[in-house]
Formats: sequence, structure tokens, C-alpha cells
Amino acid sequence: MSTRPSAARATPATPTVGRIRLAFVAQAGLVGSAAAIYAIVLSQAGPMHQDLGAYLAAARAIWHGQPLYSTFLHHPFPDPTLRPAYIYPPVFAVLVAPLGLLSDFVAGVVWLLIGQVALAAALVIVLRSCRPASWAITAVLCATLTFYPLWVDAAQGQANLLVMLLVTIGVVGIAQGRPRAAAALGAAAALKLTPAILLVWLLVDRRVREGAWMVAGMAAVTGVGALLRFQDTLAFFGQVVPALASGTAYYANQSLAGILRRVVTPNPYTRPWTVFGWPFLLLAVIAIGLTVWWFWRTRGHSSLARSAAFIPLLPLLSAVTWPHHLVILLPVIWLSIVAIAAREWPLAPTLVLAAVLIVFDVVSRWPVRPGFNQPGFKLAQTADPAVFLVANSLFFGTLILFLASPWLLRSR
Repeated sequence: MSTRPSAARATPATPTVGRIRLAFVAQAGLVGSAAAIYAIVLSQAGPMHQDLGAYLAAARAIWHGQPLYSTFLHHPFPDPTLRPAYIYPPVFAVLVAPLGLLSDFVAGVVWLLIGQVALAAALVIVLRSCRPASWAITAVLCATLTFYPLWVDAAQGQANLLVMLLVTIGVVGIAQGRPRAAAALGAAAALKLTPAILLVWLLVDRRVREGAWMVAGMAAVTGVGALLRFQDTLAFFGQVVPALASGTAYYANQSLAGILRRVVTPNPYTRPWTVFGWPFLLLAVIAIGLTVWWFWRTRGHSSLARSAAFIPLLPLLSAVTWPHHLVILLPVIWLSIVAIAAREWPLAPTLVLAAVLIVFDVVSRWPVRPGFNQPGFKLAQTADPAVFLVANSLFFGTLILFLASPWLLRSR
């Protein structure tokens, strides 16, 4: 007689267990499929890339006492942003100097692993700070492993995942009440100058201590480079940075400055819609407008949501934003997924975020004619609406994410 109540209690629990197992299988299948695709991308990328080659050349120049920027400064290509040469601060060359002691193949494998470890560490930091449910984690992993700019970053052997990790450490640490974490933002800005834009967020939010720590972090890391490579530091800030600061109208530049150069300035790559004599003034006005819009739309948001909503301004306002730079958007996407999941996946924001990911992962890769170097290609970049939208889809995707992020990241 005593066994029947136990049996009766076990019966209704069986469908629940079945649903849990089915959900686990579905989640494992989705993540496994995305991971398999990403593994194929990594395997096809191989261990050697043009950008990694520039890093290794700089690393070996460190060991041999050679100048870091002679190739860049004496390269015959007229567009500085397209010269295949080392263009990063001296401290980054010091950081990667140990790779210069390895063979190209081994250095490529090690560098690839370093990037993936940085990606995993940033992801763990965000997930531990939010502790989302299993379906949110599944969505985060799938969105990450299928993110096209991440594929480009891996294929080109870039350093953006290290920068993203530092930005993630800084943003999450500040949101958790640790002002010293802002030093990580300064370190990121010392390695690649674009994260210095985050200082605007700290100043606008009156985070004086955090701003001081960020400046201190940037000064300390830059100071190491100046101490070890003083002449190279002078060359970098005196010649390299001014040459790169003007940006480029080249098709792949997905920053606001790149768009404006293509449509309102004479350039060798496109036929502009009109000619505006002060493109930098126009850029400054739009940049101020976007910052004011962010400040207004994120009032009342949590510190983490407010800072995450600011991050898309980094690639938007940079002088040059290549597709691989957009991995900096991953923390924004992660936090948006977590916030939407916490609200039980409301239809409208879920569809908007899905549409943004489709723009990044599908539309940006859509083949449009005429192709590169085919007749009519230059004219089509600004005269054909379909070509214009697809060619600049990564910019539009970033802009949409920026405009939608205050809505996506809200807690209720």
C-alpha cells in the first residue's frame, strides 16, 4: 500500500523530465552545429595571415633592434590604411615579441589559440556576471560562433579579441563597482587607439575615478612602449597616427567616416553623391548627435546596460573600421540576448536582434553585381541602392544595433 502514493507522485513528473531532456538535446544540437561550423572556419583560416605576418615582422624587429615603422613610412601605396605593414603602437610589438622567436607556423597556431582563449574568457566574464538561463546561453553561443566578423578576425589573424577582452573586463568591472577595472580600458586603448572613445562615456557619466584609472592604464602601458622603444613611439604618434587618422573611402571601411568619404568627398574608390567641403565637421556633428541620443535613451538603465549601449560607437566613430574590428560588438549582443531572455523572449526585440544578426552574418556576405574590379563596380558603390546597402551592411548593422540597444538591453 505504501508504494502506490510514490508511484502516483512519479507519474506526472515523467513528462517534465522528458521535456528537460528534449530541451538539453536541442540545445546541445544547436551549439554543436554552430561549433562545428566555427571549427571549419578556423581550420580553413590556417595558421598564417597577412596581419599576423605584420605582427611577426614587428616582433622580430624588436629582437634585432630594427625600426618598427620603416616599411609603413616608405611604402609606395598612396593610401596609408591599405599598406601591408605594422601600424600598431610599439607596446603591442613588445607584447608579441615572444612569437618572433617561433617559426611562422608555430607562431600562427599559438596566436590563434590566444585569440580563442581571449574570446572564451570574455564570454565567461559576461555570463558569470549575468547568470542567464540555459536557452539564453545557447543563443549566446550560437550567435557568437556564427558571427561573420569573428570569422574574418580569425581568418586574418587579428588582435581584436584581446582588445575585446580588455574592454569586457573594464565594462563589467565598472558595473560591479570596481573603478580600478577601468585601467583595462586604458590598456585596450594603448594597444589600439579606438577604445579611447570610451573615455567619453566615463566623463559624460561623471565617473571621474574610473576616467582617471583609464587614463592611468593607457599611460602606463604606453609608457612601457616608450621606455623600451622611444624612437618608435615618437614615429608612431608623430607620423603613423596622423597618416591613419584621415581614414579612407575604401569599400571595406565600415565606419561613419568611411561612409561619408564615399558619398561626400572625391576619392579614388567611388563616385560621391555630392562634394562637401568640411566632411570632418559633418562627422563631428553626427558624432555629437549620436552621443546625445545615447545619453538620452539610456537614462534609467543599469550601469552595465548603459555602458554596453555605448560600445557600438567605437566602430561607428573610428576613422577606420574593417569587418574584423566588429568583434567588439559581441558583448553588446551577449548582453542583449541575456536581457531579452530574462523578459521571456518578447517577440519584437527578439525579431529585431535576429534581424541585426542576419545583417551581420548573411546580408554582409550577399553577392551583388558588379563584382570587384568588374566594369561599373566603382559607380555602383554609390549609384546602385542594392549595392550600396549590401556593401555597407556592416555599418548599417552596427548603427541599427546602436539605436536598438537601449531597448534591447532594458531589464523590463
